[in-house]
Amino acid sequence: MELLEAIKSRMSIRGFKPDPVPREILSELLSVATRSPSGVNCQPWEIYVVVGEALKELGQVYVERFSQGIKPQPVIYIGQETKGMSPSLKGVYRERQVELAKQMFQLIGIEKGDEKKLREYYEKMYRFYDAPAVIIIAADESLLLTSVSLDIGLLTQTIALAAQEYGLGTCVMRAIVDYPAQARDIVKIPHSKQPIIGLAIGYPDWDDPINKLKTERESLDKILTVVEEA
Repeated sequence: MELLEAIKSRMSIRGFKPDPVPREILSELLSVATRSPSGVNCQPWEIYVVVGEALKELGQVYVERFSQGIKPQPVIYIGQETKGMSPSLKGVYRERQVELAKQMFQLIGIEKGDEKKLREYYEKMYRFYDAPAVIIIAADESLLLTSVSLDIGLLTQTIALAAQEYGLGTCVMRAIVDYPAQARDIVKIPHSKQPIIGLAIGYPDWDDPINKLKTERESLDKILTVVEEA
């Protein structure tokens, strides 16, 4: 797949076939992805691939915590910074989030006020959309998130783009690290490493209605400023 086509066609996949992804393909994909840019060649990422019984257990534990009403506890700061949840989106950012939810729920038949179907959707989300594999990217506790977040974002994007070359789809998911203590325990992530972001990965199920979602992007003239003179 050509690079520009990969960028244009990449989308979040939320419906996967159960077929496992061969280990050699995952290894090759991740080897390529680690060529991502990294400030001063710091390479701050630690990569964990979760499959099989470990993935099943992780999903079960997450669904249980969600069902018990336990709020997500992702750590958004590491190093010497304050730990806690990210603030809620506001303004146009919140509007875009709401529009995404409307589009998605319409596709999968969740009407406003249908708490049962909404709960089922969130439980599926916390099973990582039943993907056959999950990738968790972590960073060492000695690092400041402000100094490594771009590098980890670049790695995440590279994985998502390169996955298409292998016929794979991905969904970048904060939900995969919503309960970091449980992730550490099941995935055997050392306490010196902080889970930052995750990706569900597998072969897309194009018959799943949710994969028909096509999100919009703001037109360039709304977000671009060209400066010609000082």
